[in-house]
Amino acid sequence: MRGRRILVIGASSGVGRATGDALVAEGCRVAFASRRVDRLEEAARSAGEGSIAVSCDVEDQDSIEAAVEQTVAAFGGLDALVYAPGIGIFERLEKIDAKDWRRLLDTNLVGPTLAIRAAIPHLEQSGGKVVLISSISIDDSPPRWMNGAYVVSKVALESLAQAWQGEHHGVGFTTIAMGDTVTEFGQDSDFARIGEMVQRWVDEGYMYGRAMQPESVAEQIVSVLRSRETVRRVAITPRYSDDPRDGGGYW
Repeated sequence: MRGRRILVIGASSGVGRATGDALVAEGCRVAFASRRVDRLEEAARSAGEGSIAVSCDVEDQDSIEAAVEQTVAAFGGLDALVYAPGIGIFERLEKIDAKDWRRLLDTNLVGPTLAIRAAIPHLEQSGGKVVLISSISIDDSPPRWMNGAYVVSKVALESLAQAWQGEHHGVGFTTIAMGDTVTEFGQDSDFARIGEMVQRWVDEGYMYGRAMQPESVAEQIVSVLRSRETVRRVAITPRYSDDPRDGGGYW
């Protein structure tokens, strides 16, 4: 892993930041990318030698392309792209309008394909890899209550990875289907409504009694990037525990 050149988009917090930290610890050169520049610069400083901060707005094609080119210019190439951003709209499908659908898909589907589009010439040259953060909730049938739109976006993301893999055999594409994890996901939603929703998920047996830490997901991403082969999909869920000392539930 030492010396690998990696762009992590969504690296100012959560799984993206934990992944950037873990990769720097492995000796990689890592571009921490996000639109929250103040937090991004702090994250890159904290990670230490081998890391840089790169501004990137995943809803802006020019910004994504500039982030890739800045990373390539700084490192002399690119060996891997990790795309961690994701948003959810917690509402019944009948109440979600066009504006919200576009916002959801711009981040969860259009953003990653634009990032891959910008990075693919460099990844073809290096025989590199792409890791996309998906969700274990796509395996739930039917989808969790008020989580349908998010599930649709992540099912599409899984198909997107397969489509890119079909067109670019020399690059490895991996989706990480992530289970419940302590992140900032959903923090801009109504807290009481989120609490009601999560309690229903618990009652219906969708959740494991605890949430993983971002570092647990980062371990899997590092493992995928370390592998000599292409790992197509990884699914990771919390190990069941009702003991608060074992990671703690958040409901």
